[in-house]
Amino acid sequence: MGFELERVLYETEDFLRRNLGSQSRREAKKRKLRRKFEEWMRRVRRASLILAGLLLALIAFSLLVDPIGFFTWLVALPTVFLVAFLSLFFGSGKRARAEDTTAAPLPLGELAARAEEGLLDRSQELPGRALPAADAIMTRLAELQPHLGTLDPQSMLAGDARRLIGQHLPRLVDSYLDLPPSARTPASESSERFTESLGIVAGELDTLLDQCCRDRHDGFETQRRFIESRYRNDDLGDDRTKA
Repeated sequence: MGFELERVLYETEDFLRRNLGSQSRREAKKRKLRRKFEEWMRRVRRASLILAGLLLALIAFSLLVDPIGFFTWLVALPTVFLVAFLSLFFGSGKRARAEDTTAAPLPLGELAARAEEGLLDRSQELPGRALPAADAIMTRLAELQPHLGTLDPQSMLAGDARRLIGQHLPRLVDSYLDLPPSARTPASESSERFTESLGIVAGELDTLLDQCCRDRHDGFETQRRFIESRYRNDDLGDDRTKA
């Protein structure tokens, strides 16, 4: 009876965590939609350039080389619009690089964005108790993206970040989801261990963020100490009083 009650409590908690959502997941969804919108706008701009370029080429050929007849225009214009329209269905340069596994390694910022989207897409398959750690990871990945781009790609820190974000995290999630459903119940030992491992990854990302922002922290501390040493005794206030 006690075991059955514990199982019901676990499943109830799991259901609530999955369906109530969190601020971190909502923000991650907004970032994903924003990236999709930016990708779509890149495609629209490219299609517009293709359309304008082909039309200008046709006009230049007609004016400078040989006038194009009516029936040729009748065929050429729909063809130009069709080519521009079809270009919308091909990824932009940025997206194409992200999807081409044979190309050069992705920039760390893009790698972090892909890891965030991958974890968001699979969050509903994770145990409820692992979702707080998953939320923390998505938040840290979003915070890391602008800082990772400033790292030297050959540095040890960049290598550690690439392995953690691009290899270890997705492999952990994939290996857990490859388990049979009976081993992934909310109260299972595998789910508990996965939750612990995801928490470790979240902690490592906290450390990585601190290391990436070390110069900024040092700059803040320098300014803070200066302000305290310069104005702690309110020298300006004393000068005004004396005057």
